[in-house]
Amino acid sequence: MNKIAFKLIVYGKVQGIGYRWFVKDIAKEENIYGYVKNKSDGSVEIVVESDDDEKIKKFIERIKKEHPYAFVEKIEISEIPVVSYKDFKIEF
Repeated sequence: MNKIAFKLIVYGKVQGIGYRWFVKDIAKEENIYGYVKNKSDGSVEIVVESDDDEKIKKFIERIKKEHPYAFVEKIEISEIPVVSYKDFKIEF
């Protein structure tokens, strides 16, 4: 099956609350590869890769709702070229 990749920019209350670690845990559970990092404007950038678009949809739904302190205002989603990440990392 072919891999697909997306860049997500998450806006809202998503910094200073352990959100990147939360995102990493969900990515591991959903078997998704890529990375998560804070951006200087207060948003969070996430790159996700999978060969299963349903897993990516589930991942996006979970990162919107499951963190107890996050408030996700919106997520911008754009399809990007596949890089073939081997795991999911927090970038600093």
